[in-house]
Amino acid sequence: MVSRKFKRIKVRVRTPITKTGNGAFSGGKVNNLLLLGTNGENGNDGKRYLVKGIRGLLNHSMMAIAKQQGVEICHSSDKTETQSGEKLLPEGFHPNGACFPESECIWHSIMGSIKRFSRVKFEPVVIVSTYSKGENGDAQKVHIATETRNSLTHGLKQAMQDFGERYFSGEFTFIIDFNEELKQEELGFLLKAILFMPELGLGGSVNNGSGKIELLEIVLQEVFRTRTIGKNGKIIEEEKERNLWKQMEEAW
Repeated sequence: MVSRKFKRIKVRVRTPITKTGNGAFSGGKVNNLLLLGTNGENGNDGKRYLVKGIRGLLNHSMMAIAKQQGVEICHSSDKTETQSGEKLLPEGFHPNGACFPESECIWHSIMGSIKRFSRVKFEPVVIVSTYSKGENGDAQKVHIATETRNSLTHGLKQAMQDFGERYFSGEFTFIIDFNEELKQEELGFLLKAILFMPELGLGGSVNNGSGKIELLEIVLQEVFRTRTIGKNGKIIEEEKERNLWKQMEEAW
């Protein structure tokens, strides 16, 4: 048997509408599918999609919180200016990883960079339609719709536009595992950034205001996970969870 004890944050959210983040599909193809399952009832357990942009959304939220607190943190770029000498870094930021290791900022201490691994890991969020049948594994069920666009040239049966975009709505949970223990200050900063996330957008339409999320629940947990080999080589995995309400309140 092997085992691991670690902490994680579970965040349950609701979205009225968000793009899956996998981009448009052209000509009715399914090149933006994460998986096309074939093990469920009637040979189809649903088309699965990956919800992208959660880590990036948290990054932007951290930047906003740091600005409110007057704290300088890393920028997403490690360059300070363009080839023509134009300044790239906004006020309140230093080049990505420049603070490490002498005066590491709170963002870098949590998220890391090419100079050091991140202390947190984002579990992939996989969604499937509420109408899917069969076993869906860890996929979370939400409402999924496709907007198709097909415009023909005048007088010809030739498409000028032939693509579609997928949107989803409903509740889903994302999980942030801790690779290393966070200090109380770091945990508090992370929690504040999560609370600020609804002020920003999520998904493929962030710039035009689409992709809103609403926070429903935030839980800090200690997890004890075991994995062993059972009869006939079957892998048996178990998890025990303990909510850390007091530690979360102290950090907050």
